[in-house]
Amino acid sequence: MAKALFRSWFIDFDPVRAKMEGRDAGLPAVLATLFPARLVPSELGEIPEGWSERRLGDIMELAYGRALKASDRIDGPVPVYGSGGITGFHNKSMVDGPSIVVGRKGTVGSLYWEDRPFFPIDTVFFVKTKAPLTFCYYHLQTLGLDGMNTDAAVPGLNRNNIYRLPVPWSTDELRTRFDEIVMPFRQRIRANFDQSQTLECLRNTLLPKLISGELRVKDAEKFVERVS
Repeated sequence: MAKALFRSWFIDFDPVRAKMEGRDAGLPAVLATLFPARLVPSELGEIPEGWSERRLGDIMELAYGRALKASDRIDGPVPVYGSGGITGFHNKSMVDGPSIVVGRKGTVGSLYWEDRPFFPIDTVFFVKTKAPLTFCYYHLQTLGLDGMNTDAAVPGLNRNNIYRLPVPWSTDELRTRFDEIVMPFRQRIRANFDQSQTLECLRNTLLPKLISGELRVKDAEKFVERVS
């Protein structure tokens, strides 16, 4: 839902096109007024009147992760991110979440949203920005980063190439409104993930005991109720 809303507002400019054609934009009046009724020429083709163009490097930094060998990790609650996702855990974080992880080497252009403190290793970038993180995350999804490999031997992503990409830059209020709408979606995703982890832990704890006969089904049900 968040991805579709981003594309409608910031890529396809559906509310603007609706106004141009005299149609209802399908938005509450307070939101509809934030969109102009005209598109103007730009490097991107056309953008809404009153918007500007920026380079991606103007709105976010893709900072480098740091090397952390598996043998140097101390078991803890902090997820360690490589370009393929979480590769393990450590007892210290490098970045206080939330942030976005971008695959740099290996799985080029992979994207991960992480709410928790985490440790990005040297095969990824992580995003630093003053813009709403939701805007950055869903915009990065539209850029085709997985097709921007610049290295022949080991797939790699050159951040300077990304920094040059043009971004349609709306009013601050519109990006803020988008963030207000989408952040609850991110929170729901986080809650679902946490619940899934809890259920997985319960399964791994209870299943061996049930199979061995150490625990009966009725006792397991009571235990799950207490945890829930």
